[in-house]
Amino acid sequence: EYLYHVVRMMMNLKRNGCLESIKGIVVGSMTKMKDNDIPWGKNAMEIIEDVTKKYNIPIMYNFPAGHIQDNRALILGNNVTINVSDKSSTLVFE
Repeated sequence: EYLYHVVRMMMNLKRNGCLESIKGIVVGSMTKMKDNDIPWGKNAMEIIEDVTKKYNIPIMYNFPAGHIQDNRALILGNNVTINVSDKSSTLVFE
């Protein structure tokens, strides 16, 4: 995935008002990230943080989901509780 795709996806969420009504974000594992010939200047986590910083919502990174070997299920539309700290994060399905 190219880094500018992450920017595009995050800006789409922001411009459509999605970030104003959420309580947190769960980001799956991101592998094989690519930059352009002219470097973007930030990694995917920094891009996500820049777009979401004014909303003061917890962000859980590296959840084992996505195009990876250890791909866990995320039940879309289900309520969860996420706790994020500097040392660890937890996600509990309600």
